[in-house]
Amino acid sequence: MGTYKPGAFGPFNGRIGDVVAARWKEINVVKNRPAKSSKPATATQLDQRSRFGLVTGFAGKVAEMIAVGFRQMSGNFTPTNVLTKAMMKNAIIGTYPDYKLDYANISLSKDGNLDLGKNLTVQVLPGQTVQVSWVLDTMPGKLPEVTDKAYILLYNSDKHKVIKSWDGLVRGDTPITMYVPGAFVGDEVHCWLFFASVKSKEVSPTAYLGVVTILA
Repeated sequence: MGTYKPGAFGPFNGRIGDVVAARWKEINVVKNRPAKSSKPATATQLDQRSRFGLVTGFAGKVAEMIAVGFRQMSGNFTPTNVLTKAMMKNAIIGTYPDYKLDYANISLSKDGNLDLGKNLTVQVLPGQTVQVSWVLDTMPGKLPEVTDKAYILLYNSDKHKVIKSWDGLVRGDTPITMYVPGAFVGDEVHCWLFFASVKSKEVSPTAYLGVVTILA
């Protein structure tokens, strides 16, 4: 892989002949198009592809959220790289070809110094409604920052769809009520929560709050 300087028409993305150009970490890169192999995939390759496809399918759906959750990172790894690596190691259960995600071991943020809070819960209410709540920590000498942004992710594991909390939610807004599509009724929905400071790059650990079944 190499880099290039854009010409008069600026940078380009895509394939030209056997050369593929793209933009990675604000750098214009170019590399040879991978050659197709005529050899059948080995059992190990099929196993790895199955695991990788399962993980990247989920990671792609949460790209915007993990861009916040992993904003403390340094180096050349993207948030998607970090999440994919962690999930490949810790969040796959089963055996090929019946792999499944271990949702409780998926983290959408890098553990930071920001407090996660206590008594975090998720419950389902009638009317296709999910309510997420927490209690502000009022320990002596420790005041909660009510302006910390709250990030909630709902994932329908039956339909492989995500619902993300809207922008502008903060720690002081508890409880949060989120509505899901009518097509979700009867499906299982997993829930995650983390907080991010608006004054710094600090983020909290991610809390996996569990799974609920959506009611009509």
